[in-house]
Amino acid sequence: MTSADVIWAGVRRAAHGKSRALRALVVVAQLLLLACTLVLPGCGDIVWFPPYVRLGTTPDQFTFAAKAGTDKSVTVTSDPITVSGLTEESRIFVTGSSESAYSINGATATSAQGTVKNGDKVTVSHKSAATLGTATQTTLTIGTVSANFVSTTRFVEIPVFSALAAENGYNRAVATLVAADGAPGTHLVSIKDSLNRGNAQFTVSFTDIVPTDFHSSPLTTPLNNRRIFVRNLTSNVDAGASTTLTIDGADFVVKLTP
Repeated sequence: MTSADVIWAGVRRAAHGKSRALRALVVVAQLLLLACTLVLPGCGDIVWFPPYVRLGTTPDQFTFAAKAGTDKSVTVTSDPITVSGLTEESRIFVTGSSESAYSINGATATSAQGTVKNGDKVTVSHKSAATLGTATQTTLTIGTVSANFVSTTRFVEIPVFSALAAENGYNRAVATLVAADGAPGTHLVSIKDSLNRGNAQFTVSFTDIVPTDFHSSPLTTPLNNRRIFVRNLTSNVDAGASTTLTIDGADFVVKLTP
């Protein structure tokens, strides 16, 4: 039974027992369907949606993992993807910043349009932003499929610590931080030492006056233009403990001896 036969049978069933006006409408529908079946070749077997035809230049979907905490104004390169799903060579190109580029199989990176085939390994690169906490995006397109590669610069400059004189059994150091602060409380700070004795501590201040409220537990706080003081027991330092400050997931080893 064709699609038209099925529709016609449904129309007849709908007309059974209905009013004269409705039966008249059904008759009109029957006549229109009959005209379609007789006049238009193939109309009886209606194809509601044409079948999807994948182009030979359309690859399998691919993605690039984002990279965070990069240095400023440096070339950042993505992890490679392997091209698959093509049945013929396909065009490849990048869009984004003026220094966006791609490389095929380790060749010199280029921003010019090229071609790629199955099995080729492709990386994307660009120059990171010149400011802290700023994202840069490059889009790679192969055939009709695209994916973004995003890198974000670190939110805090690498701190330079200066050792202070030991006091009350603690070795100490201080650094002035440069950071990308948004709303208050945007940076997570924690501390540890390699001996895991729990005596490493830190505190944040607006001035060079050493506060009394040192922390051994993580703290969320703004950091830009703040002084951060770090200390550990002199006995731990003498025993070879390495003190590490962690800011937004980035580790900084603090030298507590002059």
